[in-house]
Parts: sequence; C-alpha cells; structure tokens
Amino acid sequence: MSKRNLIIGIVALVALLGAGAFYFYQQQQTAARAAATARQTATLSRGDLAATVSGGGNIYAPQQTNLNFGASNVPVTQVNVQVGDKVKKGDTLATVDATALQETFETAQANLASAQASYDEIKAPPTADEIAIAQAQADAAQENYNAAVAKLEALKAPPTALALQTARAQVAAAQAAYESALAQSKLRDQQTLVNRAAVTKAEVALQAAQAAYNAVAWREDATSSSAAQTLQTATIDYETAKANYALQTAQMSDNALKSAEASLASARTNLDTLTKGATADALASAQAAVDSAQQSWVSAKKNLADVQAGATAQALAQANATLQSAQANFETAKRNLDSAKIVAPFDGTIAAVNLVAGQIPASGTNAIVLSNLDKLQLQLALSEVDIAQVKPGQTVKLTFDALDGRTYPGQVLSVSPVGASSQGVVNYTVIVGVEKPDPAILPGMSAAAEVVTADQPNALRAPNRAIRSQGNRKIMTLLFEGREIPVIITTGLTNAQYTEITGATASDGSAINLQEGDTVVLNATTANSGQGNFGGGGGGFIFGGPPPGGR
Repeated sequence: MSKRNLIIGIVALVALLGAGAFYFYQQQQTAARAAATARQTATLSRGDLAATVSGGGNIYAPQQTNLNFGASNVPVTQVNVQVGDKVKKGDTLATVDATALQETFETAQANLASAQASYDEIKAPPTADEIAIAQAQADAAQENYNAAVAKLEALKAPPTALALQTARAQVAAAQAAYESALAQSKLRDQQTLVNRAAVTKAEVALQAAQAAYNAVAWREDATSSSAAQTLQTATIDYETAKANYALQTAQMSDNALKSAEASLASARTNLDTLTKGATADALASAQAAVDSAQQSWVSAKKNLADVQAGATAQALAQANATLQSAQANFETAKRNLDSAKIVAPFDGTIAAVNLVAGQIPASGTNAIVLSNLDKLQLQLALSEVDIAQVKPGQTVKLTFDALDGRTYPGQVLSVSPVGASSQGVVNYTVIVGVEKPDPAILPGMSAAAEVVTADQPNALRAPNRAIRSQGNRKIMTLLFEGREIPVIITTGLTNAQYTEITGATASDGSAINLQEGDTVVLNATTANSGQGNFGGGGGGFIFGGPPPGGR
C-alpha cells in the first residue's frame, strides 16, 4: 500500500473514531439530562431548627376540687353561683341554715372572752388599790378579833368595885327613868280624859245653839240675830275641842315607857351578870365569837399575802387551762359555723352545681365543683428512648384537633424519675403546663405535644431525605452544573424534617463550604446503607472546576 493511501486510511480511521466518540458523548449527555430530569432535588436553607420529642394526652385542670358543706341535715338557704361563673378566693358560693351553729359560736365567743379576762386578771401584778383593800380587810379583821377577845376576857374576869358601883348606878338611873316615863304616861291618860270631856261639852252646846237658831231661822234677820252668833261661837268651840283631843291622842305613845322599861331590864341584867359572873352560855357564845373572828383574821391575812405575792403558778396554770379549753371550743364552733357555707379556696371557674335552695344535700354529694382553668396541664407518656432528652423547663408546642390545628405554647413542669412498664414497654410520665391558655382549651381535650429538647437558631438545614449513611459516615449528594457530587457531612440537631449541617468534606478530605441555596439530591429513603464505593453516582470531582458555591 502506498504511503498516501496509508495516510488517507489513518485519517479516515481517526475521523471514524472521532465520530464514534462524539456520538457516545452525545448519548451520555442525553442520558445525563434524562436522569437529571427524573431525579428529585431540594435546596439547603437557613432557619431555626428544633429537636423534638412527640407525645399525646388529654388536658386536665390540676387545681380542681369538689366542695361540700361540713354541716349536715340542714337545708340550703342560698346558692350564689351557676356553672361557668368566675369566682375569687374567699367568695361565698352557697350557704345552709346556720341558726343553731351561730348561737353555739356566740356562746363559745363569750366564754372565750370571759376566760381571757380571768387569765389576764390573774396574770397581771396586783395594783396599789387591790393591796390597800386587802390591807384594810386584814386590819378590820384584826380589830374584830381583838374586840371579841376583850369581851371574852371581860366575861371571865371578876367585877371590880367600880364596875359594880357603875352597874348599880345604871340600875338606879334606869329605875328613875322608868318611873318618870310611867308618871308621864298616867298624866297623858288624865289629860286625854279632860280633852274628851271638853269635846262632849262643846258638842252639847253646839246642839243647843243649833236648836235656838232653827227656831228663828224663818225670820229675815235670822243670820244677824243673837241666835246665829251663838251658833257660830258654839261651832268654833266644838271644832277647837275636837282638834285638841285629836292632837293629844296623836301625841300619845308608849315608846318612852317601853324604852325605859327595856333600859331598866338591861341594867338589872348587867348588874346580875357582874354580881353572879358570866353564864356558861354567855362564855360559850363569846368564845365562839373569838374563834370566828380569829378565822376571819387568818383568812384576811392570807388574802393580803396572796394579793401582795401575785398569782401562784397553780392558779395561773389553771386559768391558762381554762383559757385553752375555751379557745378550743371557740375554734370548733367557728369551724362548724364556717362549714355552714361553701367558700372558694382559690380563684377559678364553677364546673358543676349540684344543689338548689331549700334542698337538704345528700351525704357524699359533690355540691359544687371548682376548677382553675388558668392553670391547665397535659400528661404525656414518653418511652425510655425519648425520656433522657426531656428536662423540666423545656418548651412544648401543643396542637389540638378540636382547635383547627393551631399551636399553643407549653412548658415541661416535671419528669417522673420512675417508669411504668406495660406489655414490655417502659414509659415515663411528663407533666406539661399550658402557658396562657386560650379560653377555648377545655379539660378533657386531646392534645399533641412536641417537646423541644434542643434549639439551634439560623442553622444550615438539609432535608432528611438528602442524607444517607455509608458505614459510620453520612453522605449527601450535591448537584452542580448537572453533575452529582457526593460529599461527607457532619451533622448537628435533627428533627422529623431537617438535619443541621455543621461541616462537609470532599472525597480527598478537602473542606467544602456549603451555603444556603445549594441544590442537593433527595434519596428514595431517608437512610441508605450505601453502595460500598464512595463516589458512585458522580465519581467525585472528576470533571474539574470548583465545587458549588465557589468552594
């Protein structure tokens, strides 16, 4: 073959190979474009990323109580609330007839006041007036005792000559007074007879003058006649005589005579006593008087000492015991009186009213149910896998099917340290408080809760479907200028949708600066065991040029 033909053949072969290569390249590009059209992609984004643990339960009011009357078998007098009413702590919700309880309370109150006054009086130190009074009583008792002793000694001692002479003189004087009184009594009797005769005489003269006047009374000058003058004089004399008799009669009295007679008897008795000595009865009476006076004196002295010393420990203890007993009775009566009404123990809403006025509540009936709807809670049961991430104080997002899926804030209040096993599954109780509850949220509603266990603001987020696992590495495929570029990534927080990307490297270990907006290829599933050959589906950066984002 000639050299020219050989050259032509070589050129033709090269042209053929080139045409084949171009055709193969075109087919690859067409296949790549078709594959790119079929695959699903997403972009990296920045935003807040929260790791959550989910659960569900029913809303309840932890501060709810059944209220009843303490008093029984008495009718309801007033019901002040109805279902749905808002009440404040201390509001009276209902009452029953408390007449008997009120009377018992007032009696106990009065007894307490009396016991308190007695205790205060005993406990207080004695006043100057109290000591002065006790001293005066003791002095008087001593004087009475001394007088009784002196009288007894006088009865026991023989009479002196002077005493006898004085007693005889007293008898003589009393005798003379008696005789004088007797003479005066007789003289008054005689004067009475004289005055009575004068009245009789005047009466006769009046009757005669009246008769003489009656004889001339028919005459015209009868009123100026001597008979009229005589009748007038007789009338005056008669009235005067009657007045003198009445005055004399009024002045008559036997008191002076009786007094003189008693004085004479006393003087004679005293003389006989001095002469004969005191009788046994007189001595016994005097001794009894001494004994009585002595006992009174001892008692008065003891009282003075007690007043000066103040209350004894025993008296103070007894008064205190009485006071404590009265206080206990008062508290009991007060509690019983308070039990005749139902009072709100906290601010809340009336959830149920099971009584009406006039009714006698049946035993065991919950008269009124009070709930605090401002402090609602949710009880979650979380598995042992999730519970380690949950702590008191963490934020909770609550949603309710009954409220159009709106989200409400909550907070973890407590986490039970002890789990409960049921059918081989261990769950822990978590109490969630509903913050600023909407009035539409009611006890009993079912709620879904997401407990935010961690939060990363402005995180670089990748969809979970863009990440797959190869051994202990996590791989994500970038899409750059139609090429699929696998990168090794490090991750942070993860939730149900996104994973935080904290770093990325190429197959050769060089760092890649991923940015918001970078396109990533979504996997068919969120996790893949890998192909065992890192770089499959793109073969790394074999085509040259910088990675996406100018890295």
